[in-house]
Amino acid sequence: MKAPSAAKIPAIYWEKRYSARTSRLIEWCKANDEARIKLFSDSAKDAKDEGRPRQQMSTQKKNYIQQLAAAIFTNDEDPAIRALYDEHPLSFIKPVESRFISLRKKYNSVNKDLGKTGAGLKSIEELDADPRTKNLVAQLRLQFPWWSDLHGWWRTNPSYNTAFSTADPGQDFASEALEF
Repeated sequence: MKAPSAAKIPAIYWEKRYSARTSRLIEWCKANDEARIKLFSDSAKDAKDEGRPRQQMSTQKKNYIQQLAAAIFTNDEDPAIRALYDEHPLSFIKPVESRFISLRKKYNSVNKDLGKTGAGLKSIEELDADPRTKNLVAQLRLQFPWWSDLHGWWRTNPSYNTAFSTADPGQDFASEALEF
């Protein structure tokens, strides 16, 4: 017997008046450290730096996404979406995965702008303390309120932060190259 296929659901929106969905996604990730670490591919370096064992995926990623979808859509503002989620919860895995992709794209777009300041892989605390980046980071948060949380999780993860450089912040490679 075939497994039931996912039902066709309407487009799921995450921005503007639907931004509470993204906020619930972020809140779930904050409240479920172990699952979040596994979802975002825990690195041996991060585990060592934080003095903890590396978290390896013990269950399929989709199971964590299902838990996350439940946290997002069982309390959705739209009663039609809540009802669809109740009837077809597996159909909401793809929209959550797609949201992570769009968040990663937006995060990297913001990081490219931030990288122009020489900020490199600085932590949120370092960026907030640096007078050269403090105001820019405040503006970024207004435009992309989830950036700080994502940066805390993704800044050293090359799978999610494709805009970062392992170079020391402030290095001027362009002028060094001209010297040759």
